[in-house]
Amino acid sequence: MGVGQLEQLSVIAEQLRTAADELAWRQVRVCRKFPSYGDLPEEDLYRSCLRNVLRVVETLNGRDILPTEISEDEAKSSRRRAVQGVPAEDVIACYWAVLAVLRDEFIARASAAGIPSEIILAGTRRLWDMTDRLSGVLMQARHDIDIDLARREERQKLAFLQRVLNGGLLPSEVVQFGSAYGLEPDSEHWVFRARHPQGILQSLSRHIELICAREHFAPLVGPIDGDLAGITCQRPSVNDDLTVLATVGPRPLSMLAQAFAECTRLLNVAVRYRRHGLVDRESLSVRIAVVEESDIGAALFHRYVATVLDAGPMAEEILRSVQVPTTGGSELRRPP
Repeated sequence: MGVGQLEQLSVIAEQLRTAADELAWRQVRVCRKFPSYGDLPEEDLYRSCLRNVLRVVETLNGRDILPTEISEDEAKSSRRRAVQGVPAEDVIACYWAVLAVLRDEFIARASAAGIPSEIILAGTRRLWDMTDRLSGVLMQARHDIDIDLARREERQKLAFLQRVLNGGLLPSEVVQFGSAYGLEPDSEHWVFRARHPQGILQSLSRHIELICAREHFAPLVGPIDGDLAGITCQRPSVNDDLTVLATVGPRPLSMLAQAFAECTRLLNVAVRYRRHGLVDRESLSVRIAVVEESDIGAALFHRYVATVLDAGPMAEEILRSVQVPTTGGSELRRPP
């Protein structure tokens, strides 16, 4: 485009700059036609619409840098709309709608000034290219903020899950904060804890999130101390031959921490006996008793017998004189 043509476009650009306030309010009225923009502060919309006018002015002048008085670009505006809850598709549709107002105003003023049609067409193409390019900026900024928000929500969900299962919340707090994740006050849920010998838990997490999903409740699943743990609305299952998954339920919200403690005991028993797949108290009943009695026996030995053994040369003689109060009257022995 020649110097003379640029000068003619600049004349119209300066007219638009002079009318910036009126053009900004016209855009605000267009924004209000989108329901998702209905509750946004008017000064917020006005600020963004005024930026649009000055962006068009700079584009017609052949420049791609916003004036120094504009403190917010399109990317920042898009991120703020995401926080305000405006859908991405509405952001793009509204942007094209308000830029159409400015483009039509440019064409009307250029035609009224007698500017040749080829120069008007060149200016219009500039505005089209600018709109298309900045739509991409808006989408990328929205994509970035959506990822950030999703990561933040995932961290908050995991923190909530860990506090519930580890007993870090009072029952009233579980009810209060759990509603955000679909936990209803009178509902009952399954609790699980799973372990894979190689620590590969991503596939199991996706499996449980898929098969245990319900319309009003998505399973709460996350890592805890190297295992996968969670809360589901139905009995979970495994999807391979190596994972062991201990589950307890259904239990009310006030009993979720106790259920998880039981899951942890069941998982440890299952791992000790090299079990795989889904396990619960019923399937491990005998093994639980053996492990728990063995643990109690070891504790008693270290508390009472070991102290006698450390007492001196008469220890063995003392222990031989002690009889276990059983029917058979067998002697007290060291645990194997």
